[in-house]
Amino acid sequence: MATSDDPQQSAQPAFEQEQLEERLVVVRVHGELDIGSADALRRALDEAESKPVDVVRLDASDVGFLDSTALGVILSCAQRMTGRGGRLELLCTSPAIRRVLDMTMISRTVHVIP
Repeated sequence: MATSDDPQQSAQPAFEQEQLEERLVVVRVHGELDIGSADALRRALDEAESKPVDVVRLDASDVGFLDSTALGVILSCAQRMTGRGGRLELLCTSPAIRRVLDMTMISRTVHVIP
């Protein structure tokens, strides 16, 4: 059973969703995006995609770590949004995460906002 002192529980990210404009929804994430939080990220993005929007913006400006599992979830969402004529935007202020996005060439599929 996890307690509030359990590092696994405290590492789980928090997600907030806000519709800013009629066709734009923002999903804000606070915490790390890794294999342990991939399902939560997938659910948050799926919920945002289920709305009649053209743009889903993932605000990852408070994310300090991003692994390949989370990158896969983000890439899948971007491909689905492109397939329906929309796009996924990733707001990313971390130079380390931006480097990973550039090295993996995900920044060619996902619209990255510095």
